Amino acid sequence: MKAASSSWKPILIDNRWLIQAGDGQTIATVISSRESKSNANLIAASPYMLEALKALVALIGDEDLPDNGELSGAAISDMARSAVTLASGST
Repeated sequence: MKAASSSWKPILIDNRWLIQAGDGQTIATVISSRESKSNANLIAASPYMLEALKALVALIGDEDLPDNGELSGAAISDMARSAVTLASGST
């Protein structure tokens, strides 16, 4: 599986963060706040994170990750599957 084909990047303009696609199209605007830079970075990374989650879900299939004593592999697997479903606009 390849990395996300569309690269988004946060750009600070006039005290606002614009998240722009590789073609320069503005995807989102983050109004200035204490967390605005972190939020802009999170939005910009979302295509890559979605691809990573899709790869994880494809890898584990219908099985669950093993527990490690502290973390539930089943709960993490369910969270990853749910996140892909939500991000894909499915219900």
